Amino acid sequence: MNPPPKTGNSPARVDELDGLRGLLAIWVALTHILAWTGFWENPGPGRLNGAWLEFISAKPAVDTFIILSGFAISFLLHKKKQNYSTFMRGRFFRIYPVYILCLILGIAASFLTPAITHAAPWRDTVYFSWVRTLTDQENSRFGAHLLAHLTLLNGTLPKQILPGATGTFLTPAWSITLEWQYYLVAPFIARGVRSGTSLLALGFIAAAGIHFAPHWQNAQLSFLPPQLPLFLIGIGSYHLYVWLSNNRPAQPLPSLAAAGVILVAIISGWHSVALVAWALGFGCILVRGRDPLSRFLGIFRKTLLHPIPQHLGKISYPVYLVHWPVIIAALFLLLKLLPSVTSTAAFAILFVTCMPAILISAEIIHRTLEMPAMKFGKRFDRRPPAPTRTTGNPNP
Repeated sequence: MNPPPKTGNSPARVDELDGLRGLLAIWVALTHILAWTGFWENPGPGRLNGAWLEFISAKPAVDTFIILSGFAISFLLHKKKQNYSTFMRGRFFRIYPVYILCLILGIAASFLTPAITHAAPWRDTVYFSWVRTLTDQENSRFGAHLLAHLTLLNGTLPKQILPGATGTFLTPAWSITLEWQYYLVAPFIARGVRSGTSLLALGFIAAAGIHFAPHWQNAQLSFLPPQLPLFLIGIGSYHLYVWLSNNRPAQPLPSLAAAGVILVAIISGWHSVALVAWALGFGCILVRGRDPLSRFLGIFRKTLLHPIPQHLGKISYPVYLVHWPVIIAALFLLLKLLPSVTSTAAFAILFVTCMPAILISAEIIHRTLEMPAMKFGKRFDRRPPAPTRTTGNPNP
């Protein structure tokens, strides 16, 4: 396996993708503020309605996160030689402590949601009806949902076994159980992607998963097999990144590769927004030239490398999880103070108050829990120093 290409970025990450990760986390937080204040089903004018539905659902943002994870984990696995237990221990301390804290906050916030969904002036919305269903599912089998979340395997449960398993308590965490499933098999996938037989097997698993996906749509689709193609796009992007960097092909080739991905995404309609977002983020780390696409991607690259998106990327994981209970708590207090507040006013107030609260909370979690937990996990990887060789006969 070729080593990762030498770039001007830090050795542990690709900086442009850190900036992309930060913008995606803000996208998810913003759409949930909109959803909780009654804008989930507001149609856009004409053809913009489809774009609005894509934006407000935030699914393209999470799909891009999934692709990015395939790339990042491939980067990690091929950069560091580590056994399976070391890899999984690193992943555990990377995601689990922050996840548990936010899960606790999410459970606490879940006790506030009935008051919100019954008191808000915009209570008769599809989104609130969905939230009420999740609340009923939490209350009916609280212990089962808690156990499923604690194991991070709730995404593997079909709806016939535990309805709503991926949406209860901490809804954004539906993608975290998906990530955990991927971590469990990522080292094996990394070894097998160059084998034709392994790729055929992965394709069969993905096809079977997509066929049976409706059974695992619970409420979100957090089961790995049907989502495997998105991870494979990230994995393939990593190997393309290595090949282009090591072989240094003619300058138009990277531009054509980025343009090709964008064109295929638009024509096919398969996760088109996520593929375009990934093509832009991935393309800007490859393309260097004077053609129009290279110049455009150069502007986007400068945006991703700006200190603000870069810092948002560092705290993106706690932002992605903690924004949910922060929004619920803020909306609960707002409705207590202003029970007749309009949907538009509620959004404006929550945007002004929640976004700073989310960022401050994420910063605190990042500094006091996320970074220390990762540092603690690395202690287990330190090997004891080899005994020094001595000359002569040792003393008895």
